[in-house]
Amino acid sequence: MAPLRAAVLGLGQRGLQHLHALWQLQTEGAVRIVALADPRPENLEADKLRGFVPGYEPDGIGLFTSFEELMRTTQINALYLCIPPGFHAGEAVEAARCGMHVFVEKPMSLYLDEALSMEMAIATAGVVAAGGFQRRYEAAATATHEFLRNKRMVMVTMVSEGFLEMHSVKHTDTARRGGPRDGVWAKNSTWSGTSVVEAGIHQTDLMRYWCGDIEWVQAAYVPREEDDIHDGGDNPYAYTVTYGFESGAVGNLLMSRLRKVYRSASYQIAMWDHGHLTLDPEGPVAHYYEGHYPPQSKPAPEDLRHPLPLPEAEDSTLAINRDFITAATAGDKSGLRSSFAGTMNSLVAVLAANVSHELNGERIYLKAFASERRFAPYRQRPSD
Repeated sequence: MAPLRAAVLGLGQRGLQHLHALWQLQTEGAVRIVALADPRPENLEADKLRGFVPGYEPDGIGLFTSFEELMRTTQINALYLCIPPGFHAGEAVEAARCGMHVFVEKPMSLYLDEALSMEMAIATAGVVAAGGFQRRYEAAATATHEFLRNKRMVMVTMVSEGFLEMHSVKHTDTARRGGPRDGVWAKNSTWSGTSVVEAGIHQTDLMRYWCGDIEWVQAAYVPREEDDIHDGGDNPYAYTVTYGFESGAVGNLLMSRLRKVYRSASYQIAMWDHGHLTLDPEGPVAHYYEGHYPPQSKPAPEDLRHPLPLPEAEDSTLAINRDFITAATAGDKSGLRSSFAGTMNSLVAVLAANVSHELNGERIYLKAFASERRFAPYRQRPSD
């Protein structure tokens, strides 16, 4: 069987990381990179690409500055969409209708109606499609998922302390489109959809990987003061989001994006009815008692600590690419860990968190958010 013919649209930070992984898979004979597209010609220059993809050579690869030109002149089996989430223009829908398998980087869109149209086109065409949630492929996340699979989950909490400038490598000409001059669009609410949508969607998706789908969300943000906005960096200082899972468990996502701090830290804990699990630096550790109950005396700490065995580690971006290319080659999405449809609940949840904040912390049920008329203005792309 001939290797899959793949193209990447968008050679920014994430697109370059996917190209690096695809280059590795190409050396293994699993895929053939046939086209790259980016609106900035300098992002397609071989010398620049070699700085991110060692050994890159442009021979046999079509280079384009528009999606339309790419589609018109290249035969493609699989398309990677790695463009800022607010600037989709029907590419995923058209690619699916043309029979292409589609990989859409997260967040798949800032507008739920647009993402739903992608999902419908993908389902109608019957193509394989993935969302870019590579954290599901991390060894610690996988071990945690396997351990918690049959547990009665009660709560999961994730804390992400970050700084506004933390995304330092961006390749989009944001200034030309009215965004930040330095290109760091992740700090701007219009471009990123808030930090919960752009970054917190990863933690949200991990919570779902361990606890199942989310039913409702409540949120409160601390908006940035006007006099503390520098070069378009207007995302809130802090976020608190509560998720209600269909299983009955609850989740807490606590995030910060402070300016002039340049420090980040994180903390994760997942609780089931008879224990809890922490993601320690050396890996996930479960804490629970398994002796005679009730014990005659309080158990020693070392008797409660159970480090989980970790599967063999692989770069998570390489792993998600391998999974997608394998599924697309076989035309079988059943084993895809990060399918587009399977990760839509993560997108709906973070978009609904923004709505909950705007509505003063109202509890937003995701099914209602996706269908009820009163939420329609929040689901749609604003008109120019």
